Amino acid sequence: MKVRSLCEVCGHENGRYPSDDAPPYFTILIVGHLVVAPLLAFQLIWTVPTGLLLAILLPALAALTLAVLPIVKGAVVGVLWALGNTPTT
Repeated sequence: MKVRSLCEVCGHENGRYPSDDAPPYFTILIVGHLVVAPLLAFQLIWTVPTGLLLAILLPALAALTLAVLPIVKGAVVGVLWALGNTPTT
């Protein structure tokens, strides 16, 4: 999951914006709040066998995380571009 170094439309150099650890952190924060927190409010989590619950939730969480991660990474690079932050060498 790399950022394209040059924008295909405007030719701007996007490779100079380091996104490092922010996208995974924000993705975990978003997915955790969207899935885990509401799940704890339902009684279903306490009545379903643990193996079945894990068999359903783990692939769903993995798929949601992989779907959200590129969007969040693009947003982080976009915010860095909008703020004009570039790494100092």
